Amino acid sequence: EIPLRLIIRVWDTYLAEAEDFASFHVYVCTAFLLHWSPQLKKLEFQDLMLFLQRLPTSRWDSKDIELLLSQAFLYKSYYHDSIS
Repeated sequence: EIPLRLIIRVWDTYLAEAEDFASFHVYVCTAFLLHWSPQLKKLEFQDLMLFLQRLPTSRWDSKDIELLLSQAFLYKSYYHDSIS
């Protein structure tokens, strides 16, 4: 689990993106999955599900969350207005 103080930081960012909350959430999820991509690619489906349910984020600090949110903003700036 992500520590509560960091979850508050994430929610603060989501609330700041209120008009575009749903699409920004997609970019946060993308950044999260890309962060864990090397580990995820090595797992079988059942292990993958267990890994995603218990992500090793308990030792994350504010720098990790800032990096995740920064990557999400970067992906949004690159892809949000692209043609589907």
